[in-house]
Amino acid sequence: MAIRKQQSHGRIGEAAVAAKCWMHGIPAYNTAGLRANFAGSDLLVDTPDPTRKLLVQVKTGYNPSPEWVYMTQCSGQQELEKPKFVSDFVVFVNLDKRAGTTHGHNGELDFQHLSYYVVPRERANVLYRAALVREHARPLIKTGGQRKLGNLAVNVEAAEIAEFRDAWHLIRQAGAADV
Repeated sequence: MAIRKQQSHGRIGEAAVAAKCWMHGIPAYNTAGLRANFAGSDLLVDTPDPTRKLLVQVKTGYNPSPEWVYMTQCSGQQELEKPKFVSDFVVFVNLDKRAGTTHGHNGELDFQHLSYYVVPRERANVLYRAALVREHARPLIKTGGQRKLGNLAVNVEAAEIAEFRDAWHLIRQAGAADV
Protein backbone atom coordinates (compact mmCIF):
# COMPACT_ATOMS: atom_id res chain seq x y z
CA MET A 1 0.00 0.00 0.00
CA ALA A 2 1.40 3.38 -0.99
CA ILE A 3 1.49 6.02 1.73
CA ARG A 4 0.68 9.59 0.69
CA LYS A 5 3.36 12.12 1.56
CA GLN A 6 0.83 14.52 3.09
CA GLN A 7 0.16 11.82 5.68
CA SER A 8 3.64 10.57 6.24
CA HIS A 9 6.37 13.19 5.89
CA GLY A 10 5.64 14.98 9.16
CA ARG A 11 5.30 11.72 11.08
CA ILE A 12 8.45 10.32 9.48
CA GLY A 13 10.34 13.48 10.47
CA GLU A 14 9.13 13.25 14.07
CA ALA A 15 9.97 9.55 14.36
CA ALA A 16 13.37 10.03 12.73
CA VAL A 17 14.24 12.90 15.08
CA ALA A 18 13.18 10.84 18.11
CA ALA A 19 15.38 7.98 16.89
CA LYS A 20 18.32 10.30 16.15
CA CYS A 21 18.02 11.81 19.63
CA TRP A 22 18.31 8.38 21.23
CA MET A 23 21.19 7.51 18.87
CA HIS A 24 23.00 10.61 20.20
CA GLY A 25 22.30 9.86 23.87
CA ILE A 26 19.34 12.24 24.20
CA PRO A 27 16.28 10.74 25.98
CA ALA A 28 13.40 12.03 23.83
CA TYR A 29 9.72 11.07 23.84
CA ASN A 30 6.84 11.90 21.49
CA THR A 31 4.13 14.13 22.94
CA ALA A 32 1.60 11.57 21.66
CA GLY A 33 -0.62 14.14 20.01
CA LEU A 34 -0.81 16.37 23.10
CA ARG A 35 0.91 19.27 21.32
CA ALA A 36 -1.44 21.83 22.85
CA ASN A 37 -0.13 20.88 26.29
CA PHE A 38 3.49 21.32 25.22
CA ALA A 39 3.53 24.63 23.30
CA GLY A 40 3.18 22.95 19.91
CA SER A 41 6.17 20.72 20.53
CA ASP A 42 6.54 17.27 19.02
CA LEU A 43 9.12 15.82 21.42
CA LEU A 44 10.00 16.11 25.10
CA VAL A 45 13.59 15.62 26.24
CA ASP A 46 14.41 14.50 29.76
CA THR A 47 16.87 16.57 31.79
CA PRO A 48 18.56 15.73 35.12
CA ASP A 49 15.95 17.96 36.80
CA PRO A 50 12.75 15.85 36.78
CA THR A 51 10.62 19.01 36.89
CA ARG A 52 12.13 20.39 33.65
CA LYS A 53 11.83 19.07 30.10
CA LEU A 54 13.28 20.47 26.90
CA LEU A 55 10.72 20.98 24.15
CA VAL A 56 11.54 20.12 20.54
CA GLN A 57 9.50 21.07 17.50
CA VAL A 58 10.03 19.15 14.24
CA LYS A 59 9.43 20.65 10.79
CA THR A 60 9.72 18.33 7.81
CA GLY A 61 9.77 19.32 4.15
CA TYR A 62 11.57 19.45 0.85
CA ASN A 63 13.30 22.05 -1.28
CA PRO A 64 14.36 20.94 -4.78
CA SER A 65 17.53 23.04 -4.66
CA PRO A 66 20.44 21.74 -2.56
CA GLU A 67 21.41 25.37 -1.85
CA TRP A 68 18.24 25.87 0.21
CA VAL A 69 16.75 24.28 3.32
CA TYR A 70 12.99 24.12 3.81
CA MET A 71 11.93 25.54 7.17
CA THR A 72 8.12 25.52 7.28
CA GLN A 73 5.03 27.24 5.93
CA CYS A 74 3.97 30.67 7.07
CA SER A 75 0.55 30.85 8.67
CA GLY A 76 -0.04 34.56 8.14
CA GLN A 77 0.82 38.22 8.67
CA GLN A 78 1.31 37.85 12.44
CA GLU A 79 4.56 35.98 11.84
CA LEU A 80 6.20 39.22 10.71
CA GLU A 81 5.77 40.56 14.26
CA LYS A 82 5.72 37.56 16.61
CA PRO A 83 8.14 34.64 17.00
CA LYS A 84 7.15 31.54 15.06
CA PHE A 85 8.82 28.96 17.28
CA VAL A 86 8.32 28.58 21.04
CA SER A 87 10.01 25.23 21.74
CA ASP A 88 13.55 25.14 23.11
CA PHE A 89 14.79 23.65 19.83
CA VAL A 90 13.49 23.28 16.29
CA VAL A 91 14.73 20.42 14.15
CA PHE A 92 14.28 21.05 10.45
CA VAL A 93 14.16 17.72 8.63
CA ASN A 94 14.74 18.00 4.89
CA LEU A 95 13.97 15.18 2.51
CA ASP A 96 16.28 14.44 -0.38
CA LYS A 97 15.10 14.86 -3.98
CA ARG A 98 14.04 11.25 -4.44
CA ALA A 99 11.84 11.25 -1.34
CA GLY A 100 10.63 14.82 -1.73
CA THR A 101 9.42 14.61 -5.32
CA THR A 102 7.42 11.39 -5.08
CA HIS A 103 3.80 11.70 -4.04
CA GLY A 104 3.86 8.46 -2.13
CA HIS A 105 6.17 5.70 -1.03
CA ASN A 106 5.98 2.03 -0.16
CA GLY A 107 7.93 2.18 3.07
CA GLU A 108 11.36 2.43 1.45
CA LEU A 109 12.50 5.67 3.11
CA ASP A 110 15.63 5.46 5.23
CA PHE A 111 17.78 7.85 7.29
CA GLN A 112 19.92 8.43 4.20
CA HIS A 113 17.02 10.35 2.62
CA LEU A 114 16.85 12.88 5.48
CA SER A 115 19.05 15.75 6.63
CA TYR A 116 18.69 17.40 10.04
CA TYR A 117 19.25 20.95 11.24
CA VAL A 118 19.09 21.24 15.05
CA VAL A 119 18.51 24.92 15.83
CA PRO A 120 17.98 26.66 19.19
CA ARG A 121 14.69 28.59 19.36
CA GLU A 122 16.15 32.11 19.33
CA ARG A 123 18.31 31.43 16.29
CA ALA A 124 15.49 29.56 14.52
CA ASN A 125 13.25 32.60 14.93
CA VAL A 126 15.94 34.97 13.61
CA LEU A 127 16.62 32.77 10.56
CA TYR A 128 12.91 32.26 9.92
CA ARG A 129 11.99 35.94 10.20
CA ALA A 130 14.80 37.02 7.85
CA ALA A 131 13.79 34.37 5.30
CA LEU A 132 10.11 35.31 5.62
CA VAL A 133 10.80 39.02 5.13
CA ARG A 134 12.96 38.21 2.09
CA GLU A 135 10.26 36.00 0.53
CA HIS A 136 7.49 38.48 1.31
CA ALA A 137 9.46 41.31 -0.34
CA ARG A 138 9.99 39.39 -3.59
CA PRO A 139 7.39 40.53 -6.13
CA LEU A 140 5.11 38.00 -7.78
CA ILE A 141 6.52 36.91 -11.15
CA LYS A 142 3.39 37.45 -13.27
CA THR A 143 1.84 40.53 -11.70
CA GLY A 144 4.67 42.10 -9.72
CA GLY A 145 2.30 42.32 -6.75
CA GLN A 146 2.85 41.48 -3.08
CA ARG A 147 3.07 37.83 -2.04
CA LYS A 148 0.50 36.52 0.42
CA LEU A 149 1.98 35.05 3.57
CA GLY A 150 -0.58 32.28 4.20
CA ASN A 151 0.91 28.88 3.25
CA LEU A 152 4.05 30.52 1.87
CA ALA A 153 6.91 27.99 1.97
CA VAL A 154 9.80 29.57 3.83
CA ASN A 155 13.32 28.45 2.92
CA VAL A 156 16.74 29.55 4.15
CA GLU A 157 20.04 29.38 2.33
CA ALA A 158 21.89 26.20 3.30
CA ALA A 159 25.03 28.24 4.07
CA GLU A 160 23.11 30.30 6.67
CA ILE A 161 22.02 27.22 8.61
CA ALA A 162 25.00 24.92 7.91
CA GLU A 163 26.45 25.25 11.43
CA PHE A 164 23.34 23.50 12.78
CA ARG A 165 23.46 20.48 10.48
CA ASP A 166 23.42 17.38 12.71
CA ALA A 167 24.09 19.58 15.77
CA TRP A 168 22.57 17.08 18.20
CA HIS A 169 25.17 18.07 20.79
CA LEU A 170 23.26 21.34 21.34
CA ILE A 171 20.24 19.49 22.73
CA ARG A 172 22.45 17.20 24.81
CA GLN A 173 24.37 20.18 26.25
CA ALA A 174 21.18 22.12 27.03
CA GLY A 175 19.76 19.12 28.87
CA ALA A 176 22.95 18.63 30.87
CA ALA A 177 23.12 22.35 31.72
CA ASP A 178 19.87 22.04 33.67
CA VAL A 179 21.64 20.42 36.62
